[in-house]
Amino acid sequence: MATPPNTRAGPRLFDLPPEVKKLLTIDTFKGNLSTTEFMEQISADLLAQANDHKNDKALFDPKAFIRTFENVLEELKQLRTRVQEQCDELENSTQVVELQYKKDIADMQGAFDDVYRSYDNLEGRIGEVGKTAIRIGEQLETIDKQRSRASESRDIIEYFMEFQEGNPDRLSMLCEGGDEGQLKAAIICRRLNAVAKEVDTDVRARIGIEKFCESFEKEMLEDFDRAYKEGDPRVMAHRAKVLFEFNGGASCVQIYVNQHEFFMSSKKIEEMEELRKSEDDRDLSNPNVPPPEVDTSLVKLYDDIRITVRKEAGIISAVFPQPATVMQVFLQRIFAQSIQNHVELLLSRAERYSHLAYLRTLASTHAETKRLVDNLKFYCDKEFSLVDAVDVTGLVTSASPEEALDRCMSDLFVPYTEGDRYLQREKLALDELFGTIIAEFLNYMQERKKNSARNQSVLTRTLNQISASTAAGMLSTAPGAAEPSSPSTNPFEQSHPAGSQQPQNLLTVEEGNFKLLSQSAIMRMLNIHAETIARCVELSESQDLPTSTQFLYGLLLDFIGTRYLDIALDDVLEELSTRAEPDTSCFPVVKATTEIIQLMQKHFQTAVVPLVMGSPSVHRSVLTSKNRFMAALEKKSNIVLQRELDAIMSWLGECLSRQKRNDFKPKDEEVVMMSMGTQPCVMCCDFILRIYRAASKSLQGKNLETYLMRIGTEFHAMLMEHFKKFNVTPTGGLLVTKDIAKYEESIQMFKIPQLNDLFEMLRQLGNIFLVKPEILRSILSEGYLARLDPKMLYPYLEKRVDFKSARLDRVLGISSNVEEAPNDANSNRRSLFVNDNTVLKEMKKNYQNNRDFLNQEYMAAFKRT
Repeated sequence: MATPPNTRAGPRLFDLPPEVKKLLTIDTFKGNLSTTEFMEQISADLLAQANDHKNDKALFDPKAFIRTFENVLEELKQLRTRVQEQCDELENSTQVVELQYKKDIADMQGAFDDVYRSYDNLEGRIGEVGKTAIRIGEQLETIDKQRSRASESRDIIEYFMEFQEGNPDRLSMLCEGGDEGQLKAAIICRRLNAVAKEVDTDVRARIGIEKFCESFEKEMLEDFDRAYKEGDPRVMAHRAKVLFEFNGGASCVQIYVNQHEFFMSSKKIEEMEELRKSEDDRDLSNPNVPPPEVDTSLVKLYDDIRITVRKEAGIISAVFPQPATVMQVFLQRIFAQSIQNHVELLLSRAERYSHLAYLRTLASTHAETKRLVDNLKFYCDKEFSLVDAVDVTGLVTSASPEEALDRCMSDLFVPYTEGDRYLQREKLALDELFGTIIAEFLNYMQERKKNSARNQSVLTRTLNQISASTAAGMLSTAPGAAEPSSPSTNPFEQSHPAGSQQPQNLLTVEEGNFKLLSQSAIMRMLNIHAETIARCVELSESQDLPTSTQFLYGLLLDFIGTRYLDIALDDVLEELSTRAEPDTSCFPVVKATTEIIQLMQKHFQTAVVPLVMGSPSVHRSVLTSKNRFMAALEKKSNIVLQRELDAIMSWLGECLSRQKRNDFKPKDEEVVMMSMGTQPCVMCCDFILRIYRAASKSLQGKNLETYLMRIGTEFHAMLMEHFKKFNVTPTGGLLVTKDIAKYEESIQMFKIPQLNDLFEMLRQLGNIFLVKPEILRSILSEGYLARLDPKMLYPYLEKRVDFKSARLDRVLGISSNVEEAPNDANSNRRSLFVNDNTVLKEMKKNYQNNRDFLNQEYMAAFKRT
């Protein structure tokens, strides 16, 4: 290789040591080569020589290293040139091979395309041959059918002509030709019978054919019946197949079903007679007892049906050519004869006792029958599948036992649930049961009105109408109840319907001897309604369930609202009077109303909402009815409490009006010292204590606090005005402070800080009647009184008997004309008071023409609870 220009010729290769020459090969650079190691290996001998001469004085000579590295570099350049040449040769070879490979692939693709086209042509030709073969086969099949039909027609004509001649021996011999001959004879008889019906001219042949067919069918049925009794399934299967070919097999199916032991058992007939004579379970008519289990006789019957169907499914599948159709007939017979008779007997027996017994029996029977149907479907699914059976007339009938079971189930209960029959039964039962529960309350209310002076009020007339309608519903809807010979004045004094339970201790005596339904009675009504809802889920169709639930919930609202709570609230409203001492009967009524609203809300969420959620329109309607019901009761409860509050304040005012003019000007100081307060004070405190006890038992939380706050603030305002009316002597001032202390003690029972502050201010105000004139200035400049304007204190100071003699207006700087602006002489007196008149603002807010605000505050607090 020529040396590149401008390049110095390197040393000869033999100048390098052998060890270095071995390193300058291609194999050395294969894999991961470290440059550092390569340099160390090249200079290893030179370093060894340098170490041998390290003791020499001469300086280090780098020429050996330079010469070696230059030779190595030159050799590496030559090695790289050779490697590059080899790479170029390999790339050229690769390109040549790749081009050849692509050419081969292209040639193979063309060959494959030729093969694909050949296969497509072959497939098309095979398809044409197949279509031709199919057409030929269809033509051959048609020709064969025509030939067979022609042969059969010829045979039928020959047999028909033989019957014309009165010689059916050939067909009789065919019947005696074993199983195959009987099967063929059945087909011929069916066809001859059809021809005879169409050909009316030859009466002799038709009569002969009919007689022969009757004889043939009778013989086959006798053989089937004999094999059935002997338990020979092989003979039964053959005769059934022959009869199915003859006329569809309806006759053998009827024999099999009608003579089945399940329908012919004398033991079952005796059990039905015993059931007809037995009495119903009395617990069915008791709403306080959970619904009893299903009647044991029905459970036993259904267990027998399960065993029978499971056994007969295998026999029918082995005997009859179309077992699904036979099983359908068998199941229909079971429902029509055994189950329907049993269910009708149970329901008629329960109906004699009460509507509740009837409905409980209907629901339990429906649920148990549904379980039976599910079990029977499972048995049939294992043995049969949906088969289209062709009868002798050529009609296609569905032979699905599952569909037959659904239809039987529907037909069994349609007479009891069709239209609104079931819901009307539930309405009658609820009228009877709810009416029985509230009858005692209505009786009490009627007697209460008879003893009242306002007997002819609107409430009395309404109560009489509700009582009459409820009693009429209870008596008229009682199944089998005898009509009373002479109607009583009070309809609830009539005997209760048969089977119904006379409720005891359903009323509780509340405040003022007022009677209300006990909580157990309300819970009993809700439990009865919940059971009704459960029956509705069982007996109503899914698409009708929301509207049915709405109807039943409306009945509950009517009884609890219109026929109970409305009457109780209207009664206490009518009895409340602002002219007499009010009783506390309204508080238990409001408490009962609140508790019932909460129970109704929980009952609505638990029992009603899940059933109406699927129908938005019904859900909206039911929710509106429930909210309207609760809002009406809350509004009326608020009116009752407001009326009670007005009566309370009126009576407190009446008590204070009995304060005598000279009560606070006593002449006997010893009596004053021994006195615990004036008579009006004692009356007011005793009355407040009674009101507090009654309210705290009935109202809770914010309701109680707001109501007591109303009483306290209004009574405080009343006392503020009350003490402006009486002149007070120094000894009478002691009575004033005793009265105020007693008032304060009564209000402290409320445990409301705002009221305690107000009455503490009143107590301090009472001290101005007691202290001497010279210390009034210090009294008025301390505590709550320091926050009040002197104009508010003037009416009280003026009632001191020494007001003029002690010249209190001059001493305190209060002008007799309190409306005039104070002059400079009064400025020093006014400087004794703090400008912070918080208590004064509170008094003005509570007492000065602000009753509407307090009313709204109380109403809102009541609704929040």
